[in-house]
Amino acid sequence: MKLTKEQIQKINETNKFIVEWCEWFAGFESELIFTEERAKEILDEEEKIETIDFEFPGEHDCTSIKTDEFLELSDEIKSIKIINESHIKTKLRSYYIVGSTDSGENHIILEFHDIRMSSLEGITINLVSESLIVGLAATHLEEYDSDYWGTISQYLAIEIVYDSEEKVLKDEDEKKLINSYIFEVADSTGIALSFSEIRNPIHDYEDLREKAEENPTQELRELEPYNEGMKLFVSAVQIEDPELKFLNFYKVLEHFSPIAVNIEANELMRKKLDAPKSSFEDGDYIRSIFELANSMRDRFNDEDLIKASFNTCFDLVGLFNKLPETIKKKIKKHIGASELTYSTDKQKITTASNIAGKIIYKTRNKVVHAKSNFTLTGDEVSPSEFTELNDFMKEASSQAVRWYSRQPNHLKLEIIK
Repeated sequence: MKLTKEQIQKINETNKFIVEWCEWFAGFESELIFTEERAKEILDEEEKIETIDFEFPGEHDCTSIKTDEFLELSDEIKSIKIINESHIKTKLRSYYIVGSTDSGENHIILEFHDIRMSSLEGITINLVSESLIVGLAATHLEEYDSDYWGTISQYLAIEIVYDSEEKVLKDEDEKKLINSYIFEVADSTGIALSFSEIRNPIHDYEDLREKAEENPTQELRELEPYNEGMKLFVSAVQIEDPELKFLNFYKVLEHFSPIAVNIEANELMRKKLDAPKSSFEDGDYIRSIFELANSMRDRFNDEDLIKASFNTCFDLVGLFNKLPETIKKKIKKHIGASELTYSTDKQKITTASNIAGKIIYKTRNKVVHAKSNFTLTGDEVSPSEFTELNDFMKEASSQAVRWYSRQPNHLKLEIIK
């Protein structure tokens, strides 16, 4: 591409911004900014400058941007703004960092699928890799390792391009557009994208190593016999979305709850049958046996089942402090105690278990049902507490899996189904 004096000046102004904004590129100033002599030489000899080249940190290859594309990006580069590690904005563009669970899928989706689209008049949305804007943002944030992690080749982003400033959407509307695009990509390609961020994973490794040194990992406990709850538990641990993670931990407790109800039913029936033999000929006594059986059958509903798991499948007292603060406050207020301990009256512990189970059940309903079809009761856990809630659910689910292993064979799910 043959350059004009104005274009050379524009390239210099843009690269001067880059050098000042990204400390890394200060070492490449002489390569990025044309001197007066070099500019004169380009003009006099009508030399073609086809690309502008960048040596991004942590990258083994030079990144070349076509000169006309670089000139088109000039105003965007000079207006770059990092909203957070997941979102970068410029004057007429917006970038959301995304990724799939498998890095190979990132290559497949870019190589074999045409997923560029104009969503609205004057707005284009596209999936891009090795974006100059994202690479500059990552370099500015210094999220790189000189040997293992570069700042431009590692990231996939959804790019929104606006024709004019009047077309720029509000953040809320832009996020809706992005989520619609992610849906279309998943539907068309079978590959699910999720929001990610600019981050050097080497930092994660260093943080984990420090934590491991501070809190050495204990040896694994003795292996438990396999049961279906283990698969549900592992699935929950792998999920990142807090609501979906909660649902999968809920499934673990729900999976074992029929056993908890059956244990109670068996015990009550044994006590009933321990009556004197003469009672067996009493009509009222016979009817009471049927009433007991029917009442236990009625407890096989979703709410009572999860309450049963809270009462039987794990140690609520030991895990009480891991519950979200709102649940703890409701329980302590209801039972009239400042804490829940092993010396607390047994009936109050049962009440606490039922309250916690009910709140978890209501929260599950809120997550499962469409918002338009669900009316909040006030018992549900708020989204801001899901991280804490999931910590509790993880511990409760783990204990439930191990509790099941200790049950005699006649109570195992495979037998009672």
